[in-house]
Amino acid sequence: MISCLNGFTQEFIKVKFKVDAKSLNKPQFFGIRGNTAPLSWESTFFLEDNNNDGIYEAELSFPANIEVVEYKYLYGDKTITWELNAQNRILILDNSQIQTKDIWNIQSPFNVKKLPKIKSNLLFEDFIILKKALLEIHPGLYRFHSKSKVDSIFNHYQEIFSSSMTYQQAFLNFSKLTSSVQCGHTFPSFYNQTGFIQEVVLNQKDKLPFAFRVLDRKIYITESTIENFEIPRGTEILAIDGIPTATLLDEIVQLVKADGSNDGKRYADLNTFGVGGYFEVFDAYFPLLYPPINEQYTIQIKKPNATHPEELKVNTIGRQERSNALLKMNPNHITNADQLWKLEFWDNNTAYLQLGTFDVFQLSFNWNEFLKNAFKEIKKRKSKNLVIDIRWNEGGLDEVLLFIGQNITNQTIKIPKRLDLVRFNKISNELKPYLFTWNNDFFDLSLKTTPYNDGYYKLNVENTYEIQPLKNNFSGNTFLLVNGSNSSASFYFAEIAKENNLATIIGETTGGNQQGLNAGTMFFLRLPNSKVEVDIPIIGSFSTEKPFGGIVPDYIIKETVDDLINKRDPIKLKVKELIQKQIE
Repeated sequence: MISCLNGFTQEFIKVKFKVDAKSLNKPQFFGIRGNTAPLSWESTFFLEDNNNDGIYEAELSFPANIEVVEYKYLYGDKTITWELNAQNRILILDNSQIQTKDIWNIQSPFNVKKLPKIKSNLLFEDFIILKKALLEIHPGLYRFHSKSKVDSIFNHYQEIFSSSMTYQQAFLNFSKLTSSVQCGHTFPSFYNQTGFIQEVVLNQKDKLPFAFRVLDRKIYITESTIENFEIPRGTEILAIDGIPTATLLDEIVQLVKADGSNDGKRYADLNTFGVGGYFEVFDAYFPLLYPPINEQYTIQIKKPNATHPEELKVNTIGRQERSNALLKMNPNHITNADQLWKLEFWDNNTAYLQLGTFDVFQLSFNWNEFLKNAFKEIKKRKSKNLVIDIRWNEGGLDEVLLFIGQNITNQTIKIPKRLDLVRFNKISNELKPYLFTWNNDFFDLSLKTTPYNDGYYKLNVENTYEIQPLKNNFSGNTFLLVNGSNSSASFYFAEIAKENNLATIIGETTGGNQQGLNAGTMFFLRLPNSKVEVDIPIIGSFSTEKPFGGIVPDYIIKETVDDLINKRDPIKLKVKELIQKQIE
């Protein structure tokens, strides 16, 4: 299709959108929105069902220089109902005449290999924007590296991003670059990506059909979705496509965000549970480093007590497909954040409070009311022991840990003091178009900062260093269960608990860094060409008085393969042992 306007000739690609919406029972105001004209995300282009058969249609023309269109269907006027939750549909404009065959709320398959590569000049532009953002904003860029080391990292990636590459390759290389900063809050966040990147990079059918645990640089399967072939719990994956497991884990772990050299946190993040609705680290990075061939991997496994390994080909699977299969096998399989919080009571009237996340925005209930009611019930039952389990909790809202702290002590809680520094007092105009955050006051900190040294500014804000306990709080024995995944707010909880003797800490050394983290508030950098989003923290907290690394428990307990096979929780067993000794 060719159009002439003011003497200029422009070519167009004609697309006939056709969607089967019979399942909706004839909704009013049915239409489509998208990311490029003539579509937009702000207004609806309405589709017609002229023969009243539940199939809606419309024909649109897109400029031929547009390579990819993101879109999704919706219905309603004042109240709008979207399909596919956070996912977007993707249409590759590789033909002058295209017709879709979509079904409402079911993602249409597309061949990601047909996506055009990002041109080298555009990718290099994205790299320059990211480099400028890290240099201008990141408070911990030189926390673990000298200036010469940082310069060498940027020089290396300047060469990398001088070539064209796929969206998957771009996401992988930006992840490699940000992981080199060694900051637990700096990475292309899986949850903050556009629907396009989530679909192209993270939602592909390229995942292993297992849930598994990583112990001592080995992978042990806990659940398998493969039908007609038994894989017992505790089966070890020795190699994938001929690559030894230790080798591929060592490569993947270099991509995982963590503070400094705290590799315990990095390996903890490689555990894969197949939780519905969650993006898991191994799922994201492994297929980018080792793409499956024809949606298959060849794996070498060794079953428990077997004398010889076996080799088999496994079909890859999508995240949601795997989660659905695991849920079918086990009705108690975790599918949402609500299931990560629970209160139960053990023998001897011990209260067990599991808090698997402090990211309370994912909860469907009010976290504050939940905890208030939990502590009321604990006091009502006159429990003498309280076990708080924050294993696998990566952090979230600080108010949660502070509220818990106020409920488990009669003493004033001391908050560790650190120096808060930032790298800027006002964001440059060049960066502003690419930065987003929840509070625009972050763009100009000039009224809240004073020059410090070495290019830093001291952030002059009032910090809380003491918390007063609540009245009628829990006065019994508290035990805190931790592991390597604890970082950010859950790391701070473990730190405060240890320094104030709030609890006996049991488990594995946490993630985080006692000398301080880069966090507090965040900018979200959206790179215009690769469409990759990068989280960049604004505030760096610093202390030289503390040791490096995470919080070491009072009792260090590590899970073994035998524990895994027998579904035995050695950390819970240890706390029960300590409680029993107190009773005796």
